[in-house]
Amino acid sequence: MNKILLLLFVSFLMPVAVMAQFPYVGIQNSQRKGIISAMMNPAEMNNLSRTVEVQFFAGNAVVGNNTLTFSETLENRNDLWSKMMEKADQPVDGNTDGSVIIPSFGMKKGKWAFGLISQVQTRATILNINPEIGRYVTDNEISFDILTLGINNPNNQRANTATWFETGVVIGREIWNSPKSKFSVGTNFKLLFPTGYTNLGIGSLRGTLVVDQTAVALTNAQATVNISYDESVVNKRNFSIDYENLSFGQLSGVGFDIGFNYQLKNKDGVWLNTGMAFRNIGNLTLGAGQNNQTFKMNIPEGQSFRIDLLEPDLRAIERDFLESGYFSRESNTDGIKAGLPTVWAANADLKLSDKFFVSVYGQTFLQNKENNLQIPAMNLIALTPSAVFGKFEVYSSWGYYDIAGFTGGLGFRFGGFFIGSQSILTALMADTKKADLQVGLSWGFGKKITDNF
Repeated sequence: MNKILLLLFVSFLMPVAVMAQFPYVGIQNSQRKGIISAMMNPAEMNNLSRTVEVQFFAGNAVVGNNTLTFSETLENRNDLWSKMMEKADQPVDGNTDGSVIIPSFGMKKGKWAFGLISQVQTRATILNINPEIGRYVTDNEISFDILTLGINNPNNQRANTATWFETGVVIGREIWNSPKSKFSVGTNFKLLFPTGYTNLGIGSLRGTLVVDQTAVALTNAQATVNISYDESVVNKRNFSIDYENLSFGQLSGVGFDIGFNYQLKNKDGVWLNTGMAFRNIGNLTLGAGQNNQTFKMNIPEGQSFRIDLLEPDLRAIERDFLESGYFSRESNTDGIKAGLPTVWAANADLKLSDKFFVSVYGQTFLQNKENNLQIPAMNLIALTPSAVFGKFEVYSSWGYYDIAGFTGGLGFRFGGFFIGSQSILTALMADTKKADLQVGLSWGFGKKITDNF
């Protein structure tokens, strides 16, 4: 079953990596406040650098895991998962995350701010994959006369993908604005259009894995297995996406962000900018065509179920489960509600001088990653020093991510154009386990707002 999890992840992760929601850490804390800042905290719409801001485009992509470095990933790309299972000494986690922002805008008028932000979000994640099982299930060249391995995995081993389009109306309001401080609030009310949701989860797996020659079987085993997919999008025979049927569906869910911003000022303007936000509150509703099934597995001692014979065919897996007699179907629904990746985030931007700044950003996931009906997100904390020379800004983000660990990056901004990475420096110096890229272009119009940095 670990083989099926990995096949699912490979099939979905690789195509979406180029457009995969991931925080725009670094540029988000830029002294030029715009749509990117408002996307991370809607209260920042009150701090636009000019009265009108247009984001022509922005996108980021990230691929990370807790096992292989970036160079090892490239070197073993044709045998990636066997290498991951071979090297791993802990449960394997991996993810792609990110977003593509299509043309969006914001404006400031008196104490009010308004905006419209639209983006595509796509992500693929694997969680808690047992590498000991994976070594024997994914490597067809391993052969033993007989080997038994006890299994006790209380966690839910998951492979999950989700894609949706969202368009949000941002409304911000200054609560007060004095010569010494300013306090603002903002919200982003989002309409959601899901494209697809796929999940394969194996929870509370206990039993014995038996490898006899090249046969791999489970005996004396119990688990709960969830399979969820959109029948019109997923090619059930190889887990690939049927792009001919891939489209953003009807309005099928709402979400919202809420944010708060507090600034301290002196005669030269803002010297401390702080914020807090709750993002992605809500659910994706996936109706007709979303096949969601949960099975209870119970294989008695002395009997076995050959997991090496399972093929990457979802209907065949369902049939094999039921025909074996070891799986009882507990639920079978047409449609689900999948929880958005809700996070709590906070930031602080400090002006050290006219040219030098330092920012800190952190976020924590507020839901249960092991829930089969939950889109997961990562925890992180990052420190970003930056320097501004006229229209040119250089920044370097250094952070810790709960899957990939410690990373350091570098980015540049000229006017409204930016390009950067949160991991390029550690990739060059220490070969990080994460690779990412962020790029975008915006333009400000109208009067410059002098309260800002």
